Amino acid sequence: MRILLVSESYTPLTSGVSTVVDSYAQMLHKCNNSVSVITANNYSTSSVTINKGVRIYRIKSIRNYLRPDCPIPIPRYEEIKKIIEKERPDIIHVHTIATLALFVQHVAKRMRIPIVATVHGIPPWILTYIPFPKPLLSPLEYILWIFLVRYLNATEHVTAPSLYVKRELVRHGVKTACSIIPMWISPPEQTTKHIRLQNFHCDPSTTYYCFIGRLDPDKNISFLMDAWIRFQNQHTNAQKKQLLIIGPGTQTSYLKRLAANDPTHSIVFLGKYEEKQLFYFYDHGHFFCMPALYETQSIVTLQAIAAGKIVLLAGSGALREIKQRYPKHVLLYKPNNQDDLVRCFKAASKLSRSRILPKPNMEFYSQQKISHQLLALYETAITTSS
Repeated sequence: MRILLVSESYTPLTSGVSTVVDSYAQMLHKCNNSVSVITANNYSTSSVTINKGVRIYRIKSIRNYLRPDCPIPIPRYEEIKKIIEKERPDIIHVHTIATLALFVQHVAKRMRIPIVATVHGIPPWILTYIPFPKPLLSPLEYILWIFLVRYLNATEHVTAPSLYVKRELVRHGVKTACSIIPMWISPPEQTTKHIRLQNFHCDPSTTYYCFIGRLDPDKNISFLMDAWIRFQNQHTNAQKKQLLIIGPGTQTSYLKRLAANDPTHSIVFLGKYEEKQLFYFYDHGHFFCMPALYETQSIVTLQAIAAGKIVLLAGSGALREIKQRYPKHVLLYKPNNQDDLVRCFKAASKLSRSRILPKPNMEFYSQQKISHQLLALYETAITTSS
């Protein structure tokens, strides 16, 4: 099968979408498919590279002032047409619905190539990057929903990483058939003793609460930090607890300034790590926090649960589904309610510091199952469109 993946976010950029698309590309290639990717370039020219058997077309882009780490591609119709005519894909899988997706859809329609679209983010999530009061953004949200629904209704099939996303799509008018296909979760490392981190070493006497992810507005980290400072001010032995903030992002400087308000100096920023290094934190961290309000799956949260850890989650988005699936591993709090998050911090502090729950059944997120679902979907889309 010849497969073309389209995503404006792709490695080495750090995001959930880039992780998914890169993992899909490598998995599909290993399954003896011909795989290519169209994505954005960090430079003012287009380029073509090959990575592990996957051909990557990087399209000329401009700076994205809302998310500087994610440039905006400026494709030309003839350029996209030339790529698709060269690759001759049997199926096109779109992962970000923006400039690239529009040009690809136009060419694919003329060449009668079916498109499968995955929705990784919905309009309310996108709007968290625009620094205006929420009431002022309502007209823009309405327009974005119209654009998204029209695009999806012109595709062969839609996939969503969670029931939350599927319900939102249907509620706003998506008529195309929609399947829930999450991103798979890597099994926990058997041992992390061989992993050495340059700027961090676990102190056995300290309890670690961890956030792993992008330091961007949609993750709601400032709320997490404010609640943490309140918790530390109310709790004895504050010096024995630390909140580790792991990841890069546009809000790094802002969040570090907020952390200066912590009299216990217990908020530690560790920056970006490679995926394999993150297993060190899944192994040595005690509790994991995810305060985001519009998570569509939350891979890092599921990785922590797979390692048998307890997670503190906002009761919003797809995080509520995680609570339903793994109730013993989740402390859920009311979204944007600091008192309730402090309650969860206190509840966690009363648990054994070394508490590790039995590793849960993660079959729903297994690579073998999801790979089979994805390839079967491609085959069906190709058959029904011919």
